[in-house]
Amino acid sequence: TAQLLLIVSDGRGLFLEGKDRVLAAVQAAQNANIFVIFVVLDNPNSRDSILDIKVPIFKGPGEMPEIRSYMEEFPFPFYIILRDVNALPETLSDALRQWFELVTASDHS
Repeated sequence: TAQLLLIVSDGRGLFLEGKDRVLAAVQAAQNANIFVIFVVLDNPNSRDSILDIKVPIFKGPGEMPEIRSYMEEFPFPFYIILRDVNALPETLSDALRQWFELVTASDHS
C-alpha cells in the first residue's frame, strides 16, 4: 500500500542544501512507494508570489546562466499552489480523496 506525505510550506529555499540532494530525496520517496503532495502556501499579493521567482541555471564555466521560473525547477511532481489559506482544509480533503482513489484503483488492478 502506498503511503502519503503531505508537505505544507511556502516552497521557498528548497535547494539550499543543493538541488541534487533534493532531487535524490524526492526520488527515494517515490522508490519507497511514498506519494508526495506539496501544498505551496503562496502570497495572495502577486508581487510576492512564488510564481514570480526566477532562478539562475548554471551550465558550464564561462557560460552565461539561463534564467528560469522557480516553478519550472520545482522538484515535486505533484503540487498545489494555494493562495487562500482558508481553502486549506478543502484542498487537503480533495488531495486525500484523490490519493485514496489512486490507491484503491491500484489495489484492484
